[in-house]
Amino acid sequence: MRFKLSLPLTAALLCVPSTAWAQSSDEPVQTVEDAPETQESGSRITFSANVGIVSDYRFRGLSLSDRDPAIQGGFDIAMDNGLFVGTWASSVSDTGGSNVEVDIYGGYSGSSAGLDYTVTALAYIYPGGTGVDYYEFSGAVDKTIGSATVGVLVAYVPDQTNFPGDNLYISGTAGYAVPDTPISLTARLGREASAVSKKWDWEAGISYDHGPFATAISYVDSDAGGPLESGRLGQSGVVASLTASF
Repeated sequence: MRFKLSLPLTAALLCVPSTAWAQSSDEPVQTVEDAPETQESGSRITFSANVGIVSDYRFRGLSLSDRDPAIQGGFDIAMDNGLFVGTWASSVSDTGGSNVEVDIYGGYSGSSAGLDYTVTALAYIYPGGTGVDYYEFSGAVDKTIGSATVGVLVAYVPDQTNFPGDNLYISGTAGYAVPDTPISLTARLGREASAVSKKWDWEAGISYDHGPFATAISYVDSDAGGPLESGRLGQSGVVASLTASF
């Protein structure tokens, strides 16, 4: 997924493209307290970066790498007032003549009444491609209960030149950090609806964090079917990843 700066449960995947756990893991090593302070406003800025490899780049249930491995990475800039910007990239199968996806995003994250929330504007860019770039708006809310976290993500693609018709994606997520271990369990169920298609997708996985490194494996599936490419690319699969965050 693409983008997942503020909500560890949501993944790239926003940007995860929103990944979720097999796409990217944006966990800043530098804390806000240690980050440099700007002279103008006194706010602090946190820089973070990540790089990784996945056995299959899945985005909302569908493979964007033709079920082949992909190399991914990005960096983020976050301020303690909640504003953030970042970029994330991945190798992809031929998309309008491009084999690279670049996500550029910005937004705001915060907390209220025990809930963590994020709103994001995101552009999907395919350098060298023709008629494939588009943009999306999303909002996510998470609630932490002990070692568990539950959340909801809503992503909306408005009608635009390279994306005729509106597209709405809604997903529910759940995660559990096993106490006193570096192991986390995660699950997600999503529903996508547009003028031309509708589908469900789901996944469940386990991740292991060791310092700046994280490994994950997940089962991904969808009900996308039929003889078209979406049917083949949405078939069930096991996705493994190795990510380093700095």
